[in-house]
Amino acid sequence: MSRVRRIDGTDGECRNYYLVDSNFLANKHIAAKYAPAGRERDRVVACHDWWSQVDAQLDTGHARVFVPDLCIAEAFKVLAKKYYTQGWFPNPASFSAAKRRLSLDVRTPNRMLRAQNRVVRFHDISTNRDIIVSVDRFFELFHRHGKNVGIVDLILVATAKHLMDFYDIPKPYLHIVTLDTALREGIAKVTELPNAYDPTLRSHRADLVFE
Repeated sequence: MSRVRRIDGTDGECRNYYLVDSNFLANKHIAAKYAPAGRERDRVVACHDWWSQVDAQLDTGHARVFVPDLCIAEAFKVLAKKYYTQGWFPNPASFSAAKRRLSLDVRTPNRMLRAQNRVVRFHDISTNRDIIVSVDRFFELFHRHGKNVGIVDLILVATAKHLMDFYDIPKPYLHIVTLDTALREGIAKVTELPNAYDPTLRSHRADLVFE
C-alpha cells in the first residue's frame, strides 16, 4: 500500500487550501440517513468525516475552500438527481433543506463582505480565459495516460494550476478533493498538479489523512 499523504490540521502554521469537486461538495449537505444503506451511505459518511476536519480548519483560520463556479452548479444538479431520479430524499422539504444548506455554505452575505475583519470561507472561481486555455493542455496530458474525464473535471485541474500560478498558493498546501477515480488517477500522473484525495477510499479516510 502506498504511503498516505497526510495533511496538517488546525495546529499547523500554514493554511491549507482545498479545491473541491461537485460530488464532494454535494455530499456534505446530504444526511447520511437518506443515502441507501451500504456502500452509498458509507461514501456519504466518509465525506462528512472529511468535511468535519475541513470545517474545523476553517473555524480556526487554517483553511480556505475553493470551488469552480461550474462545480457549484453541478453540485445542485447532483442533489436534484438524487431527489428526482434516485429517490434519496424522502420528501420535498428534505430536498429543499439540502439545497438551502449548500446555498448558505457557498454564499457570503454582503454584510460580511463589507466587514473590516471579514472572513470568507468559500471562494468560487470563475472559469476565466487562463483556465479555459489550460483545459486543452490537460486534456492531452490525461489522454496520454489513458484517463478519460469530463470537461468539468478538466476545469477543476486547470483551476488548480491557476490557483498556484496567480494566487501564489504553494503546491504542498493545495489539496484537490474529488470522488472521481479517473480524475484522481490522472492527477497523480501529472507532476505539476498537487495531491488529489478521495475521501471514500479506505486509504484516504479522514482519520488516516489528517494529523
